[in-house]
Amino acid sequence: MYLEHMTTDLFRDRALKVALVPVGTIEAHGRHLPLGTDNIIPAHLVTMIEGRMHDSLLICPHVAYGHTFYLEEWPGSINIPPTAFRDYMCAIARELVRNGITTIIFLNGHGGNTAALNEVGETISYEGVRTRVISWWDEYASEIAQVTPGSGHGGEDETSLVLAHDADLVQMKNAGVGPEWPEYAEISHLARRAIVPEAMTGDARRATAEKGSALYELIADRICTTIRDYMEEVR
Repeated sequence: MYLEHMTTDLFRDRALKVALVPVGTIEAHGRHLPLGTDNIIPAHLVTMIEGRMHDSLLICPHVAYGHTFYLEEWPGSINIPPTAFRDYMCAIARELVRNGITTIIFLNGHGGNTAALNEVGETISYEGVRTRVISWWDEYASEIAQVTPGSGHGGEDETSLVLAHDADLVQMKNAGVGPEWPEYAEISHLARRAIVPEAMTGDARRATAEKGSALYELIADRICTTIRDYMEEVR
């Protein structure tokens, strides 16, 4: 059930215990994908998950802005400092706990959010709540690679997923090839330019809507299985 669609009486009477919080960001994804790619993909997954789980799960409104240090200099990228993002997400989590939620699943669409979301989980664990951060590209990497071997930031997997959502949002004529994401120890403006010189990694030219549809089915099914496992434990 979507939290923003519920009345206060319905929320009280349903007394749901497991909440899904989709989180993304606004940042450059090469020259072919929209700035909201990391929001579009989780939002599409949420629609599929809601269709499978119906009224048994509380689905919270999407958090659309995140920590985007490495793509900050590209036009349109919106970078929220990690402390501000962490504190905001922690406040949301605490309010869910205050309203009776005992398990919070963050459906994460952006790698820059991961560290802060893990910190949120550690912080509110002392208040008796469980959290799980599902970063879809990492959680199911081995299975995703069977559909789109050329993963990456704005690469084959993300481009395929956005194509499957709405092909009109993708400028495939601008799709290119970026470097593999290196293991960079240095944190500086020079380092981030070297990591993502064209605001992407991987090979976006290999993307198709058909691959994206297959990925959506795979990822949504795996997430629903995880959520059902948590629901069984809280009964």
